[in-house]
Amino acid sequence: MLSEQYFSVLEKVEQKTLLVGRSLEEVKVVAVSKFQTLEAIRELYQLGCQNFGESRVQEGIPKIIQLMCRPNWHFIGTLQTNKVAKVVKYFDLVHSVDSIQLAKKISEVSLEQEKITPILLQVNISLESTKHGLTENEWEKHFDELHEMQGLAVQGLMTMAPLTTNEKMIRMYFRRLYELRIKWRNFMKNPAVFHQLSMGMSNDYLIAIEEGATLLRIGSAIFN
Repeated sequence: MLSEQYFSVLEKVEQKTLLVGRSLEEVKVVAVSKFQTLEAIRELYQLGCQNFGESRVQEGIPKIIQLMCRPNWHFIGTLQTNKVAKVVKYFDLVHSVDSIQLAKKISEVSLEQEKITPILLQVNISLESTKHGLTENEWEKHFDELHEMQGLAVQGLMTMAPLTTNEKMIRMYFRRLYELRIKWRNFMKNPAVFHQLSMGMSNDYLIAIEEGATLLRIGSAIFN
């Protein structure tokens, strides 16, 4: 049952969070609801889930419009510039800002819509060609340009670990993202809001908690 799976994940998250000496308020589960029905999302919301993640604009926005309740909606997929306006309008946080060009487009659209859009910078920690995001060195070269952009609230970083069973390797990449958040905070225009680390999915979220994750993108462990 969905409720059993969801509460099982929550229990594991809470146990691990407390075990490593962190506050429960620091770590939030983002239920990855792509391919899921409105009924399943509504049921999970009624169970207490406040954060949902969608990766496809054409699938996510109809859900947001049709769902009567209003949780926090996270856009976690690859975002094309021609769909930025819709994402800025309907989503509460964009995890997957994978280029300075995309950041610039979100800035422009946010100004047009007269709003501030919270974003995370996607970092390709593993340097895999199949992964989106800039490397840490590439992002650092763009900080001055990023600071000039209006309409953005850079709230932290996002990454994806390699698809591997090597826990040591996964931990290494997550720890590096945590280190980058510390390193980059003082370079941010608004350091006070630069606190989010979006990392960890169904197969590695417990490791991510140990390494400082604040947003866990969990899909199959909840819905399958």
